[in-house]
Amino acid sequence: MKALVNALLIVALPAAALAQSPLPVGSVTLSQPTTIAQVDMNELKGEPSRMAWSADGAEIYLQTIEGAFHEPKAVRHYVITAANGKVKDVDAEPAWFSSYWETKSHKASPDAPATEIGVSTEQRRETTTSVPRGGNLARGGVDTGETGTSSGDAIAAAANMQTVTVHVMKLHGQSIGEFVNSVIVPGLTFAWAPKGSQAIVYTEPKGGKLVLMNHEGKRQSLDGTKDALLPMWSHDATRLAWLQKAGKKKFDLKVAAVK
Repeated sequence: MKALVNALLIVALPAAALAQSPLPVGSVTLSQPTTIAQVDMNELKGEPSRMAWSADGAEIYLQTIEGAFHEPKAVRHYVITAANGKVKDVDAEPAWFSSYWETKSHKASPDAPATEIGVSTEQRRETTTSVPRGGNLARGGVDTGETGTSSGDAIAAAANMQTVTVHVMKLHGQSIGEFVNSVIVPGLTFAWAPKGSQAIVYTEPKGGKLVLMNHEGKRQSLDGTKDALLPMWSHDATRLAWLQKAGKKKFDLKVAAVK
């Protein structure tokens, strides 16, 4: 396992020397995802809010918050060693975090400013039992299906319906993030690929499967992924990482090669 993880995380060239080319959406495959760490929010506290990858591939930064995204009560910082999954509490975000996050979560593509994420707001009727991915404030999507099989089930479902405000992020007509009764959190459900790749990866609102999309809107679902949060690219666009729900307040940190 350790040898496989190390092989996945080696970066042969510094980020500045890499020359990216457009990703061939439609023919890309994803290797079997590897879990490099488990993130237990009972120990770390709060909810995952930001994540970034160092240029040498050796470290992953994770930020968690307590309270509302727009007004957190507490912000905590952790660095995860990619080779062994060790989680270390640190005082602040690493120096390399800011530029990485700016590219990953920007409204527009790093390759073409005209390729831009649109935002709209709508009202929906949803069940109160719908559970968000990523905690009570950030929702990658909600379950709107009525699954009752009897009149009693139908009455119960109706009683649990409420009107909610949903902020939707869209690109090429596709929803790449939905936030229910919450502010939009850029980067929580999508990540632009490094400059030159002309692509974005995002989580489907229902099921959380990762989807790759290019600048023309061509899409490809990435098999072997589900319940994903905070997707991100390695600096050379050869790997993806994300948090995957693994139980109550627990997430697996997954890594897979993009081929």
